[in-house]
Amino acid sequence: MKQATLALVPLLLLSACGGKNDSPLQRDNSSNSDTPTTQNPSTGQDCGANFSAERSLNKFEFSSVFWQVEGERLQSKPEFRLYADSRSLGATHTITSDKTLCLLAASVFGSISAETWDGDDNASFKKGELYYYAPEFKFKTGLPDITSLTDWRSKSQPEKIAQSLESVNLTIHYRDKDNNLITLGDPQTNMNSIILSCDQTEFDISLSLQQVANSALATLDPAYCETQTIGNEAQTFCLSAGFEQDIKLESCKFDLTKVSLPDQRGNKTSVQVSGLLEFAQSSAELKITDIDL
Repeated sequence: MKQATLALVPLLLLSACGGKNDSPLQRDNSSNSDTPTTQNPSTGQDCGANFSAERSLNKFEFSSVFWQVEGERLQSKPEFRLYADSRSLGATHTITSDKTLCLLAASVFGSISAETWDGDDNASFKKGELYYYAPEFKFKTGLPDITSLTDWRSKSQPEKIAQSLESVNLTIHYRDKDNNLITLGDPQTNMNSIILSCDQTEFDISLSLQQVANSALATLDPAYCETQTIGNEAQTFCLSAGFEQDIKLESCKFDLTKVSLPDQRGNKTSVQVSGLLEFAQSSAELKITDIDL
C-alpha cells in the first residue's frame, strides 16, 4: 500500500479559534431555532451481515500553530484534518436492510449523491435544497516540549520532533452547494472521539520560525518570538509547530465507536461503527465494516 505523501501549504493558526485560510467555511449554527434533537438508539440491532460502506476522503489540510499566552486550555494544537469535499468521487455501499437508520448510514459513509433538506428553513438550508454528507477526521497532537526560543536553539534548533497523537475526532458534516462544511446544534453532539490503531504511533512535528503580523502579537507568548531587522524594517518572527505533511501513514483501524449521524431534518441519532482508514498517495479510504444500531 502506498504511503500518504502530501504537498499542501500549511495553515498558521494565530489564536485558539484558528486563522484565516482557504478551507471550506465550517459553520456551527447552534443558535438557530431549529436546534436538532438527539435520539437515543435502540441496541442489539444491525443492518445485516452484508452491510459495508466505503468513502474517499480526498481533502487534507494541515494547521501550524504558535505558542500562545492564554495557557493550556485555550492553546491551539498542531492538527491535520481529512474530509470529503465536492471533488471526492469514490463511494460505494452494500446494504440489504431497509431500516431508515441503515439507509442513512449508507448515505453518510458510502454515497456521494445529493440529499434533499426536509427540515425547517434555517441560515444554512431551505426546504427542498440539496446538500451532501461529508465525514471528517481531525488528528491533534500536543506541542513539543520546548520552553522558549532560547531552549529550542540550545537543543540545536531541531526542524522536527516526534509526537504521539493526543486525540482523533470524527465528525459528520453537511456540505452545501458552495462546498461549505456545516454542523447544526451543540458542537459536542457533532464531534465524536475515536480511538485509532495505526501502523505508526508517532508523527513528525515540524518546527520553524514564521513571520508574524504585529496585530497578532498580543496573543502570542513572547518567549517564543524575536525581532529581526530586515533592511530598514523590524519584523517579528515566532516559533511555529505543525504536522509534517509527509505523514507516512498507511492504515488505521477502529473498533465499534459511537458516531452521531445527522439526517435530512437536522436530527442526529447515534450509531456505533467500526472500520478502517487506508491511506494512498493523496487521499484516504474510509471503510465501514460493521454497524450496530
